[in-house]
Amino acid sequence: MAHSRSQEASWTVSDLIQKSRLISEGKPARYQLITTKSDLDESGKIRKWTFGQRYINTQNKIILVVGETGTGKTTLINAIVNYTLGVKIDDDVWFGITEEGGVNQTEEPETADQTESQTTEVTVYEVFVQENQISVTIIDTPGYGDTRGAEYDEQVAENLFKLFKHDTGVKELDAVCLVVKSTQNRLSDRQHYIFDAILSLFGKDIEENIVFFITHSTGGPPKNVINAITKTKIPCRKKNGNEPVYFLFDNCQAEQWKTEHEEVYQKAWKLTEDSLRNFFTSLEDQNRKSLEMTESVLTEQIQLKACVSNLQERIELKERKQEELTQIQEALKQNQEKIQRNENFSFTVTRSHKKKVSIGNASWWDRKATCCSVCQENCHEKNCWCAIDASWCHVMKDERCTVCSGKCHHSKHIRENKKYVIKSDEIKMTYTDLIKQYENTDESKAGISLDREEFENVKRELESNKQEKEEKTSIERKLEEKLSEIAKEKTQLVEEACSTIIKLSEIALKPDSAFMVESLDFLIPRAEETGHRDWVQKLKELRKIHPEAETRTVAVLRYLRAGFTRGLTSKK
Repeated sequence: MAHSRSQEASWTVSDLIQKSRLISEGKPARYQLITTKSDLDESGKIRKWTFGQRYINTQNKIILVVGETGTGKTTLINAIVNYTLGVKIDDDVWFGITEEGGVNQTEEPETADQTESQTTEVTVYEVFVQENQISVTIIDTPGYGDTRGAEYDEQVAENLFKLFKHDTGVKELDAVCLVVKSTQNRLSDRQHYIFDAILSLFGKDIEENIVFFITHSTGGPPKNVINAITKTKIPCRKKNGNEPVYFLFDNCQAEQWKTEHEEVYQKAWKLTEDSLRNFFTSLEDQNRKSLEMTESVLTEQIQLKACVSNLQERIELKERKQEELTQIQEALKQNQEKIQRNENFSFTVTRSHKKKVSIGNASWWDRKATCCSVCQENCHEKNCWCAIDASWCHVMKDERCTVCSGKCHHSKHIRENKKYVIKSDEIKMTYTDLIKQYENTDESKAGISLDREEFENVKRELESNKQEKEEKTSIERKLEEKLSEIAKEKTQLVEEACSTIIKLSEIALKPDSAFMVESLDFLIPRAEETGHRDWVQKLKELRKIHPEAETRTVAVLRYLRAGFTRGLTSKK
């Protein structure tokens, strides 16, 4: 029987060799599979490489592989391919499907061209073999952990989003495999960032499909790295109560054999083969997950980020307006005697206004923004690089904007390399100017931007020959009413953001992601200002995370900020 299996394997390998290109002689001889390549988008950032032909009766397993540069992820992907092809140790061959030609990669390529090509692409590898009952689709995210700056990694999430939405893209997943090295006793800031960025994309229903692939293992219990994973509270499938499900791999099976080390290589092959057999067996017990919820999370997350960013700007403008009116109130208070004596006096106020300016000093995917020309607001400023025009922007839903104040039609929006900013100027005005401005028909010439209707109301009161004290009281009352109105508008903005972030937390796999924590830290004090206890309590409950998760969030933000700074520095 063993001999029969060997003959069958030899025939299969011989056939595979005919469909491959020889890279190097040796033991094992290395071959590059001849694949059909296709791009799923015009930019070439989502690629699909297919070997073989899909068969109706073949069960296809779809897995997403995520790992930091240097974990041996490339070798692991090729190992999965060889297992799927039915390659055995005594076949003395090694087939590669990745760009590196199947060469053992304990570290990812370091050349400039290779680094450039691997920055943001999401690559899908499909392997179909008629003789096998199982085929495999592997989604690789090689850009995570790029040395040129953490801000480049944002494009990988965008490309995954596009892959999930594409008509011929990926609509389901059997497993999300997080790759770590067995020698680690703690996860680096970069790994925290990578896993945080990927897992933040998914809905809660994917948790049971997340497992760990532990590379460079000798087969012994990986106590250190498992302890590190457990401490970080990364959502994943568990066994024995709280232990993450993992599979062990030795990354030397593709190396050139030496006779004196043959036992080592045989052990490496057996470890990897057994682990992959157990892995694929485990997939039979797990339900494949639709990415419908994940797509919802991605869309909601993009809209929420845009909403929070827009909210911050709108609140800032309201706060500056409050300060402007408060300065006038203070000036009137300090000069009551002069007002009663009908004497003129001067004072200084800080006037704020919006101005559209060119976007500068930004990464290329942040050099365009979708802005509403009616509301004069930035609706989608960060990572708004892929939309053809405003109607294609992610913040649009049912042809209307989900972010701007008026929820205006997409035709009222402009997508260009300009955005709105808040400008402030100190102006000196007199009490006479303050009175005269109510009669000014051009608010831009007035020292302060009070509502025209308020001007007319006060003007009518002045014309009715009321006493100076009554005039003073009227102005102060109008200022107080305006401050109250601004406070109410702020409350509405905060409530809108609170509602959105709570909705996201209900479907997101990682409600303790760095973005969520930052958003909550921004919203909680403002919710407290509104006096809305229910909102405050809900937000604080969301903000209560494990100390380990807090540590992970700090690590993510530390890496993100350091990486972004490093990326900008490298461009100078």
